[in-house]
Amino acid sequence: MKAIGIVLLYDRKIGSPDEISKNFFGENFSIVTQGLVTQGLIELVDLKTILDAKSIYWGGLKENFKEILENDETIGRLAWKVFNDQSGKEASDEVKSLIYDGPKTPWKFTLMACVLYE
Repeated sequence: MKAIGIVLLYDRKIGSPDEISKNFFGENFSIVTQGLVTQGLIELVDLKTILDAKSIYWGGLKENFKEILENDETIGRLAWKVFNDQSGKEASDEVKSLIYDGPKTPWKFTLMACVLYE
């Protein structure tokens, strides 16, 4: 499967997507992308294409964040919706995600890094 986008989901209570993305990119983003590659969710060539196309989107979840964290299907649906709404593109129903537990991360908030495919 060819990866076509990345959606980063987080608890909206900590800030707007613009605020979070400004403070997140750089070293923190490289930690996330390295995790996606090493866990086999994305190939390096696809990651480069996604970065070049700027196909990375943020989605702040306003409700039921803890419940959503425990449901892979819901995470996938939300990531698909964010990707579709922000890119205008259709992705397959296959969405894979990697959850970064807030207290264990340098950025100190829980993040769901989701990869969308053709």
